[in-house]
Amino acid sequence: MAIQIYETVNAGKVSATVLKRFSCIALAGMAAEYLVYGIAEGGPANIDKLDMLPKSLAFTQKKVDSQVRWSVLNTVLLLRRHELARAKLVEAMSMGKSVGTCIGIIEETIDDSDI
Repeated sequence: MAIQIYETVNAGKVSATVLKRFSCIALAGMAAEYLVYGIAEGGPANIDKLDMLPKSLAFTQKKVDSQVRWSVLNTVLLLRRHELARAKLVEAMSMGKSVGTCIGIIEETIDDSDI
């Protein structure tokens, strides 16, 4: 996904769908940390980094703020909706499992019709 973002930004063709997906991915760790611990220590830094992409696309600050709010809310809703997958992923990550294993856990836990 990150490579796709860089390619589309460099080409000047970032679609709304790509921007929304990237925003949710960029904030997923922060949202999960908040859901598990009630606080997200890395949140402000993640949001600052996320602000850079829409600003580079000439978004106004108001539109950037709106994009970030939507992304946070959507990501929290997705994580709550797929709580079993999130819990299994947290367990696997805490055990130091590979990225491939973590992806497999998500794919096994979430039904394609539920996405």
